[in-house]
Amino acid sequence: MRHTLFTALLFGLLIAVIPAGPVAAARADCGKNFPTRLGCWQDALDDGAVVTVTLNKPLGFDAGQKGGQAAVRRDLKNLRVQVPAGVHTGQGGSALLILAGHALVDRDARIDRLDDRTLAELPTCDGYLCKALKKSSLTGGQLIDKKVGVAELGGHKSTDHTRVLQLALTGVLLLLLLALLLAVRRSRTPATEISAEETSAETSAETTARLRPVPPAPVPVSYGRQVGPRPGPSRTAVVRTALHPQGYVELDHVLYRAVWAEPDRTPPVPGAYVEVTDAHEPDSDVLYAFPPAARHHARGSS
Repeated sequence: MRHTLFTALLFGLLIAVIPAGPVAAARADCGKNFPTRLGCWQDALDDGAVVTVTLNKPLGFDAGQKGGQAAVRRDLKNLRVQVPAGVHTGQGGSALLILAGHALVDRDARIDRLDDRTLAELPTCDGYLCKALKKSSLTGGQLIDKKVGVAELGGHKSTDHTRVLQLALTGVLLLLLLALLLAVRRSRTPATEISAEETSAETSAETTARLRPVPPAPVPVSYGRQVGPRPGPSRTAVVRTALHPQGYVELDHVLYRAVWAEPDRTPPVPGAYVEVTDAHEPDSDVLYAFPPAARHHARGSS
């Protein structure tokens, strides 16, 4: 299992570092006329490479020569044309931008208007870029703002999403490989040998401790509410319902709600006499009930 996982990670690492496709710059010795240059770049384009052409000066368009129209009609979807700032494209540069699969221009570049002769040589002029250049010359910024299929050159100088993705994937795979190596190294650490007697003794002690019953904690018994010292004078009342901890007492032929104020003693049964006082809280309508013996004791001591 470990060898299989290690092999899979290594294979994924090799895939991550392999570039997605070749990228080539246009050769400088491709001739001067337009058809010859297209033919020179076509070899790399046929191999699936992305050929980058940077226009540093105006490029003429002389496709009307023998074989020129056939050259213009070649598949140029992998051709990337870049027009830096301050450069006029010329008729050939404008035609390249229309034919190329990737057109990148600087905002300060000048894209020349296509004349009738160049338009006649192009296979078609149905695209937005070609229609825009039929009317007048435009700056790179105007073409970018019109969103006619032209990207800004400055925004692509240091951006290569494929390369960034490859680097990120490589980093993740390296971390996984390191984690796998650490896991394999830990699994090979020799375990401490334990004798059979020690294992048996520990198992027996653990089983005994698990089976020994644990007595439940005692539950304190409380019959009423702890209210502190008896507040104020008291009156004698008769218990009418059980005080557990609240009930009702009769005082002057009127029922009042009362709470048993001796939580450590069993409350009296209905019919017994209790001493009641007003509660500590001034807005409370609940009386505090005390044993009658406490009142007699208080009277005898006074």
